[in-house]
Amino acid sequence: VLPGGFRSNVGLALADNSQKNKLVYIASTPLTDAIVWEKGNRYTFRLRPSTYMQAAMLVEEAVKLPAKRWATIAPNYEYGQSAVASFKELLKAKRPDVEFVGEQWPVLGKLEAGTTLQAIMQTKPDAIFNVTFGADLAKLVREGNQRGIFPKTPVVSVLSGEPEYLDVLKDETPKGWIVTGYPWDQIDSREHASFAANYYRRFNEYPKVGSVVGYATMQAIFAAIKKANSTDNEKLVTALRGLKFSTPFGPAEFRAIDHQSTMGAFVGKLDLRGNKGTMVQWRYADGKAYLPSDAYVRGRRPAEAMK
Repeated sequence: VLPGGFRSNVGLALADNSQKNKLVYIASTPLTDAIVWEKGNRYTFRLRPSTYMQAAMLVEEAVKLPAKRWATIAPNYEYGQSAVASFKELLKAKRPDVEFVGEQWPVLGKLEAGTTLQAIMQTKPDAIFNVTFGADLAKLVREGNQRGIFPKTPVVSVLSGEPEYLDVLKDETPKGWIVTGYPWDQIDSREHASFAANYYRRFNEYPKVGSVVGYATMQAIFAAIKKANSTDNEKLVTALRGLKFSTPFGPAEFRAIDHQSTMGAFVGKLDLRGNKGTMVQWRYADGKAYLPSDAYVRGRRPAEAMK
């Protein structure tokens, strides 16, 4: 799994290449929303729930907290910046009484957890919105646990319930964080049960989010070729717009206006089971319920990308 910033940069470069060479590109994991909006193009489609969508999912839970003073911690590149901007916009729309009192923008992969948390806590937040992940997340959690900040201060966090990160946090997983993630061992739908069982038989390990995304990407490609009855790029673009395809999370489709998939994510809280982190009180948030309006997209996506 490539680091988030690298994935985003590579994704945007591949999207630019797809436009120049008129080649269909199905972007599986780039988290930057620019890939479907400001830098979107006719040939690029994105599978994972967008940053905007995941922020919207979390805001539904954040509005229930009594917190009025919020602080944010996010990596200082497009993904972190857009996640914070979307969360602020959507939370304030539903809770005009909230205010954002502090921001920290560590360089990706170079988080100084003690300094960051000290600066954040000086603003006396009622709650924190976190966008860090990977090694930065582990450092933040460890330092916050040692300082007694977690779980005392509520945290809403993007991606932190994914097994890729819970496997690293282990018994340091902070209880009560509101997160997006993937409770792979608790989903009993027919689609997921079949996928998880087959995955384990093939690889002798449980699936991660990357496993689901990779599988769903291939399902989308197969469905597009079948619908187009061709591998011609122009015919594939036509087929992909509005294409319905299957994923281990259930049915999804690519929205025609911005080529964003409706695949969703799970939203819940972190807890410990033995010495491992897990998600509890979770629900599946269907992506189609968290897409921005057509008017919002038209204001950000180039007109030629929608032809």
